[in-house]
Amino acid sequence: MKRRAILFASGAWLFTAPIGSLAQAPSSPRRIAVLLPGTQSGFRSRFEAFRSELKNLGHIEGRDILIEERWAEDKTERLASLAAELVALNPQVILTATSAGVAACKKATSTIPTVFATAGNPVEQGFVASLRHPGGNITGIMVHLALAAKIVEVTREALPQVQRLAILVHESDPVHKLILELLVPAAQRFKIEPVVVRVNRAEEIARAFDEIAEQKANALYLPNVAFSVSHSTQLIDRSLKARLPLLSEHHGTTVAGGLLSYGTWREENYRRAAALVDKILRGAKPAEIPVEQPERFELVVNLKTAKAIGVTISPVTMLRATKVIE
Repeated sequence: MKRRAILFASGAWLFTAPIGSLAQAPSSPRRIAVLLPGTQSGFRSRFEAFRSELKNLGHIEGRDILIEERWAEDKTERLASLAAELVALNPQVILTATSAGVAACKKATSTIPTVFATAGNPVEQGFVASLRHPGGNITGIMVHLALAAKIVEVTREALPQVQRLAILVHESDPVHKLILELLVPAAQRFKIEPVVVRVNRAEEIARAFDEIAEQKANALYLPNVAFSVSHSTQLIDRSLKARLPLLSEHHGTTVAGGLLSYGTWREENYRRAAALVDKILRGAKPAEIPVEQPERFELVVNLKTAKAIGVTISPVTMLRATKVIE
């Protein structure tokens, strides 16, 4: 079966100086602060991608760098205090992710360089002045919130029988409002009725699936926010038991048992974020480092899951799939 990658043009390719061009090693390790909104287990593969790339770029933990981690464990209200705690350590650079994480760091400091591995619409949210010229102490790798609308289009093509699409919303994550503004009209445009199901804590997931069943939704979309990543295992397990097609923007969700995903590889975002941190440690200023955009979008289909829950993926979608899990 023919596969084809789905490529989108972006700005300049990532540039990193040769390892040999590093300035003379400092007398003491430089501190990198990491503020992530989710759980350690949920974000582990992304964080390890960041650490691994730093090592590839010549930064050895304990010798050249020290990494200070703080995890909000899906409690968005903790981000402000954790950001202030990290700023008090006076790190050379901060890594964060999601709009909530960037907002917390922006409030905590206007001088310490900050790199985001993921953030939607950074200009519109006031994190940077422009993508090419951020202009402050923040830069990073953006994600396209419009992918939420694209998922609806992919769902209509892949599963023409879907009539009601459940959308699991983590209310305390501020980006959910932006996602709904895009997703709800898109669903209506493709003659799919959106069913918004709201949660605040992991303990509410069981109740959410009961609500999805009561509303007779026949597919579930997981926005790519910290809550969905942190609790992906539970969400996947429950969707399989309910024989409910699970759609997302994260390939890892589909590999683990979701039905279909369309989006970028988030681990790649964290590797690219490590390269931006590397630039800053070499002396570059965030104000002069353009915000990078995704370069590759992939459509992943899990045929094993399709068979398990008794659904058929349209032939057109199968032809367009970048990767098929069988």
